[in-house]
Amino acid sequence: MRRLLVIAAALALSACGTASTSNDVKFTGAQKDVADLVDKLATAGQRHDASTICNDILSKQLVAELKTAGGDCESEMKDAIADATDYDLQVRSVKIDGNNATAQVRQGDKGKVATFTFVKEGGGWRASALGS
Repeated sequence: MRRLLVIAAALALSACGTASTSNDVKFTGAQKDVADLVDKLATAGQRHDASTICNDILSKQLVAELKTAGGDCESEMKDAIADATDYDLQVRSVKIDGNNATAQVRQGDKGKVATFTFVKEGGGWRASALGS
């Protein structure tokens, strides 16, 4: 359950704002794909689009964990979005290891850095954990 709370908190951070890379970080290839997914998460949150988060951003395993915890993904994401405040997410680094990736994401210019993890699923990247 703690993991689910961390996910909801991370989504709340990303829900209002946009993801961006710092001026000195340029991503290409798979790293750019992961950074773009963080941006997609922020945009979906800003638009209050829980459906996109559940269907296009989160991994199947993460969606199943939300269901196992007694809720459903869209309800959990709607609650996370409702609790959101305005934050800017900055992807600081991305590391690819086969079908897994990690991204260091900072909240604003001076905020905390959280680790987001991703898995290759269905030909694209999906978030498997947001903020650890």
